[in-house]
Amino acid sequence: MKEDMIASMKHDFRIARVTREDTKGLSDHLRALQDLIAANEPMYPGINKWLRSKVLPGLRADERVAYVGYLNEQPAVSAVVKKGKDAKFCHLRIREDLQDNSIGDVFFSLMASSVKGLASEIHFTLPESLWAQKVDFFRSFRFTEVVKASAQYRKGDEELRSSARASEVLKAVAEKRHKLIKRFSEFGHSFTLDGYSFGEGILMSVHPKFAAKIMKGEKRVEIRRKFSKKWIGTTVKIYSTSPEQSLVGEATIGAVIAGTPSDIWEKFGPDIGCSKKEYDEYTASQKEVSAIVLSEIRPYREIVPIWQLEYYLETELRPPQSYYALEKNKRWAEAASLAVLLQNTFKHMRPIVI
Repeated sequence: MKEDMIASMKHDFRIARVTREDTKGLSDHLRALQDLIAANEPMYPGINKWLRSKVLPGLRADERVAYVGYLNEQPAVSAVVKKGKDAKFCHLRIREDLQDNSIGDVFFSLMASSVKGLASEIHFTLPESLWAQKVDFFRSFRFTEVVKASAQYRKGDEELRSSARASEVLKAVAEKRHKLIKRFSEFGHSFTLDGYSFGEGILMSVHPKFAAKIMKGEKRVEIRRKFSKKWIGTTVKIYSTSPEQSLVGEATIGAVIAGTPSDIWEKFGPDIGCSKKEYDEYTASQKEVSAIVLSEIRPYREIVPIWQLEYYLETELRPPQSYYALEKNKRWAEAASLAVLLQNTFKHMRPIVI
C-alpha cells in the first residue's frame, strides 16, 4: 500500500468550491474545472458536451456544485455533484499520484455534505474495474451494491451504478470526521478549503464588538500588551467571546509592531477600531504595547458556535484569555479545522452531521 500522500505532503493542497459567481465570468477555478473535465474526453466521448449543456447551466442555477483541488497551485482534482432529492456524484477525477490516500475521503465527504437536507438517495456510476479496485472505499461510505448502469458513457469498460440512502452516507461521513479533522489539523497551512486554512497558527479571543469590526474590515489592528513577532505571516483564528462565543473568521498576521501607547495610537489610531478613551483605559500603566496588523481578512460564511464544536468533537473547549498556539492545543486545532469544513455544509440552528 502506498504511503498516505496527504500525510507526507510537504507542499500546499487547497480545495476551492466553484460557485454560481464563477460562472458569471471565466474565473480561474471555473477554467481549471473545465480543463480537468475536458481531459477525460478520450475515456468519456461527449464529456465536453455534458460540461457545456449540463454542468455550467447547473452551476448557474445552483442545481449543481463543483470543487477543484490544487496541489502546489496545479489543478489536480475535479468533482461535480447534482443536487436534489435523487442526488448524484456526477464526476470525481483524482490525479493518479494523489490516489490511494485520504483525498478520496475528503471529496466524498464534501460531496455528500453539499446535498445534506436535500437528498433522500445518492448515486453515482463508475467503471467496473474501479469498483473492483476500490470496493472497500465505496463500502466505507455505505455504497455496498452495484448494478449495470442503464446508460454507458465510458469507452472500453462497462459502467456500473451504485446507490445508497443519503442518511446512511452522511452517517459514514460522521464516522470518518475525527480521522479527517485530525489530519486537517496536522496539515495546517498546507491544506486549505475555499481560502480558509485548517489547524495552523493561533486562536485569539476578541470582544464581539471588535471581532465584528475585524470581519467587516473596519478594524485592521489589534492591540495586545505583549505579542511575539514570531507569529508574523501566520493565520489567526478569531474567537468572538461571550455572549457570541463563536469562531467568526480568520486573518493573516501581516506585522507586529511594539511601541509606547502614544506612538502606537499616533501611527494606527484609525485602524484600531475603538475610541481614544477605550484605548487609554486598556493601555493604562503600560510602557509598551504591541500592534498586531491584520491582512487578508476572511470572514466565515457561517459563524460556528463553540457549543456546536463541542457537540461534534465530544469534548469541552476552553477559549483562551488572550490566545493559544494551535500546535500546542490539539483540541482547538481540531475545532478550528472542523469550523472550516463546516463552511461548505451547514446552517447552525441545530446540530447536524457533516
